[in-house]
Amino acid sequence: MHKTVFIMRFLSTPRIFLLLFFLLSATLQSQAQEGKINIQQDVKVEKLLAAKTELNKDDSGSDRYRIQIYNGSLEGATKEQANFRNNFEFPCDIAFKTPTYRVYAGKFRTKLEADKHLMEVKKQYPSAFIINP
Repeated sequence: MHKTVFIMRFLSTPRIFLLLFFLLSATLQSQAQEGKINIQQDVKVEKLLAAKTELNKDDSGSDRYRIQIYNGSLEGATKEQANFRNNFEFPCDIAFKTPTYRVYAGKFRTKLEADKHLMEVKKQYPSAFIINP
């Protein structure tokens, strides 16, 4: 009984009103605020992104997956290149790596894409394989 008397005295009428006033004012001021963010981007960043996009469109990158379809003499390489161009739609070119000429087909961004085309190429060139970048 002694504890209840203490609590009753502590929560007297003026203190209850003071406590309620404090809680009410705290809830009114804790509402979410709305605002706008304005980001100012340097013009150089936009130019850099445009240049990067243009570089990614270029297929001459050496970091592409290639399919090697021939390894041998220059005459054989030119013959296989012409034969390949007649049968397939993606590009191929001849590269000289001492002491032989090689015919590389395609420039694929991913290994998955190269594997897909390798399955088609292997029907006509069973010894074809993928060259990693």
